[in-house]
Amino acid sequence: MITRRLMLAGLVAVLTADSHNGISWLVPSSSPRRAGYVGDGLSGGALARDAVTLTDSPFLGNMSRKLAYLQFLDPERLLRPFRLNYGQPSAAVPCGGWENPASQVRGHTTGHLMTALALTYAQTGSGWARSAGANVVSQLASLQARAVPAGFHPGYLSAFPESQFDRLEAGQTVWSPYYMIHKYLAGLIDQYTLAGSAQALEVAVWLGDWVCWRTGRLPYEQMQMVLETEFGGLPEALVNLYLLTGSVRYLDAAARFYHARVLDPLVRGDDQLAGVHANTTVPKIIWCARMGEVTGLPFYGDIARNFWDIVTGHHAYVIGGVSNHEHFQAPDAVASQLSDFTCENCVSYHMLRLTRLLFFEQQDRTDLLDYYERVLFNQMLGEQDPTSPHGFDCYYTGLSPGARKQQPLNYFPHGDPAIYATDYDTFTCDTATGLETPARFTEMIYSSLPDGLSVNLFIPSQVRYAGVVLSLSASLPDSPVVRLSVVSGAGSFALRLRVPSWTSAKPAVLVNGVPVPVSASVPGWIVLRRRWVRGDVVELTLPMSLAVSPAPDDPSVYALTYGPAVLAGTYPVTASSEPRSSSVPALPALPVLDPALVQRAPGAALAFTTRSGQGQVSLLPLSRVVHDRYTVYWRTT
Repeated sequence: MITRRLMLAGLVAVLTADSHNGISWLVPSSSPRRAGYVGDGLSGGALARDAVTLTDSPFLGNMSRKLAYLQFLDPERLLRPFRLNYGQPSAAVPCGGWENPASQVRGHTTGHLMTALALTYAQTGSGWARSAGANVVSQLASLQARAVPAGFHPGYLSAFPESQFDRLEAGQTVWSPYYMIHKYLAGLIDQYTLAGSAQALEVAVWLGDWVCWRTGRLPYEQMQMVLETEFGGLPEALVNLYLLTGSVRYLDAAARFYHARVLDPLVRGDDQLAGVHANTTVPKIIWCARMGEVTGLPFYGDIARNFWDIVTGHHAYVIGGVSNHEHFQAPDAVASQLSDFTCENCVSYHMLRLTRLLFFEQQDRTDLLDYYERVLFNQMLGEQDPTSPHGFDCYYTGLSPGARKQQPLNYFPHGDPAIYATDYDTFTCDTATGLETPARFTEMIYSSLPDGLSVNLFIPSQVRYAGVVLSLSASLPDSPVVRLSVVSGAGSFALRLRVPSWTSAKPAVLVNGVPVPVSASVPGWIVLRRRWVRGDVVELTLPMSLAVSPAPDDPSVYALTYGPAVLAGTYPVTASSEPRSSSVPALPALPVLDPALVQRAPGAALAFTTRSGQGQVSLLPLSRVVHDRYTVYWRTT
């Protein structure tokens, strides 16, 4: 038993911790510091969401298509199962996929919808996005108020009966009811903190109180049994609710979600992840990162940092994605774990959120940004079908020889492999996180420091900082040149430019056409200090070259990269070679390719040509492969 007295962010409390009961906050003395957006963490560094705007690039294209889908979606179709659950009629047509009327995870998309609308409003100021989010909140509030007449306990809010929690607590099979509660609670909190909906906080508090009551009844052993079933990021949402209200009961409830079987080894830095479900696990680690910064208890931070090191160092594919068939495999198993079911996009969505939180605590760490960039540029940018007006997302980014971005055929065995998804019939968790992802593209391009602005990612955009508007233009990996221009205002501050690990030679910097010596005083960064005025231009050249990334479990298997881009060899699919209505087997084995024979093709857009056992092969960034089959990993002999 450990008892200690800590000064938290505006809260003094006596904390009692043991392996059975988690943490009990016994003496709360004042309210915590309120965060403008609790999802940013407490360490600082995040800019206001409306301070950064995307400009013309594939990132903006993805965001625009997803906005079109958000405007297209009929909320009544998503709210239908909620209404029926509370005994209310609905004339809306039911949805399909994981939102079908019999699904045990119906309703989860509504939580992500609230978050996506809140993010969109915070970034763009769209009155439509704010009104649409407020409408969803209002409808859910009216249903939550009917909880007791519907036979539920006060505060309960869901699209399925509360009896699922009875089954869960009895050890019976049920999919993931607390995962659903997390999605609603997180969406409501985002509607409050980003879109200003006071009603959303009221609904969230009532639902949070229900979670406190429901979990507070359970002894430790029973709660640990409950935690064997996926619960998403519910404890993170409870921490956020604590930060907004100052009510320590939410922090106490969050501590009950400490899943000892998975988290205890990570305190020690032990890699026992093989066989663990990846998308179930990463949200637990995000909660640990938040819990550590809020409580000051070091073991939570140890879990988060150790997990990130273990996963990115020993469980990640070349694109940064993790998992095969949705589970972690043995450490350093890559060549032996190439399938159509690698790199679930939801897992990468969560890994980016975790990486962002860790970076805000350690803003000198360029390795965190290198990983973030690798996942964002290769997987998350490429998960969306740019030929779809509604920006449909695939579920996996497969890495088998001859893989294809498509519907997840393990969930939709009769789905058309020529499309990623549909408007209403293929809802999954990746459809849901995909609603948010493009609205999060601006989250890490820049961050603030006490003395200046960090340029972390080279994505075309504009940023407002310290009375200055800066415009960033870049076309990585097609060109090595990045330009930052002061388009208005004036101010004195440090401008810190990241030097990526993939840079193949010393970068060059010009300020208003004059070369500037590149100092190594801050490893991984170029720091320019001056008074910035309208018309100033910084030109940064980041040399790139073709590089080989061998698989850790078989050096004869490798992937090719060029700057931030992972390259894929493409095999065009035509009506004559592959019927739209069925899945054609992938290549029987990894193709043999000699990297010395790879030549850059002429033209502004990055492309290479070579020959393999499949004949002439075109290589291009994986994110730009849409409907063709492709190969990322090759064999040397």
